[in-house]
Amino acid sequence: MYETHSEIPVGWCCDREEGAFAFEPPRTVFSRRARPLSTRSVQNCPAVNDLERHLIEIPAPVSIRLRAVDEGDAPEIFVVPAGTTVEDDRIGSFLVIEPVERWRDPRRPMLQLKLPFFLVTDAPCHVTQVPPFLDPVIRQWPGTMTAGRFALHLWPRSLQWPFEWDDLSEDLVIRAGEPLCYLQCAFDDPAARPALVEAELTPELTEYRAGMEAVGEITDDIAGVMAEAARRRPATLLTPVRRD
Repeated sequence: MYETHSEIPVGWCCDREEGAFAFEPPRTVFSRRARPLSTRSVQNCPAVNDLERHLIEIPAPVSIRLRAVDEGDAPEIFVVPAGTTVEDDRIGSFLVIEPVERWRDPRRPMLQLKLPFFLVTDAPCHVTQVPPFLDPVIRQWPGTMTAGRFALHLWPRSLQWPFEWDDLSEDLVIRAGEPLCYLQCAFDDPAARPALVEAELTPELTEYRAGMEAVGEITDDIAGVMAEAARRRPATLLTPVRRD
């Protein structure tokens, strides 16, 4: 007998007002898959189904093509107009090229794509952000996404897509709607699944997020900040959006 699964609400919220209608919202991997070819198809495997229901997929908000040129002390990154839909004066609101001192390796540029979403939940939950390992898009990237983990219930942070570029001979092509990363939620109940809902940006949520904004740039005592966040956190931060 397979174990029963509870569902815990996890809200997604768009924190970018301009162009919000253009962004595809987060979704589960399970919700996007093709119909099974037969009753013996892989989509009918309980283990596969359970994993795909647990994985939240974040789609790329925009299409951008980047090229690395390695002719000086450090590689430089340029935007390629063909394949980029974002206007030049808007690129900076989505893309950050990290300074060399933050790179893992002097020949591997690091960049971050700012994503227009954050997640929020009221249940104790740690989120692990990993590359979209079930999608072929990962084989087209000239490098690797940097994975990470954080306490979602205490830190409803704006999502970012960090990337390390190791094959400078190939362009980095990001297409709107394609998977950029997966988020896996770990609750106190190991069998619990995330139930995605659209979250309302309430005054309480806005105020709490402001208190956690850019803490990594202010202090290295993240553990102390988390303890203070737990003390100040309202009991409820997730209010589902109601659309009549």
